[in-house]
Amino acid sequence: MVSSSIAASCLLLLVVLTCGSAMTDKATGINFAPKLNGLDLFGVGVRKKGPIKVYSVGMYASQAAKESLSTLSRQADKLKALATLRSSTKSNPPTTFLLQMNFKVGAEKMANAIADSVSPRHSVPSD
Repeated sequence: MVSSSIAASCLLLLVVLTCGSAMTDKATGINFAPKLNGLDLFGVGVRKKGPIKVYSVGMYASQAAKESLSTLSRQADKLKALATLRSSTKSNPPTTFLLQMNFKVGAEKMANAIADSVSPRHSVPSD
């Protein structure tokens, strides 16, 4: 499985280079439209479980979020760029993630896979 920091860097690079145009996930061949419900496509990626490419995901966000990223240079520090991406999507909602299945998986396994992938970055603080 690809580490979250590498995946985030790849997604960010795609955002800067191709934001707003149609994209195909090269790992799965799944296509993503340039817009979804008025939101621009920022980037695509694949979720792997071992050697299996389970699904492709596309990130869609507002035009305002796109504009805040346009101020970054292509040589910008990756951590700064990722922080700008996170900040701009939080302050300019909505942001949508579209999952397109590449491998047949049941609903329970899919929910567990998403929870495993997201929980390290979005854990709930304990009381």
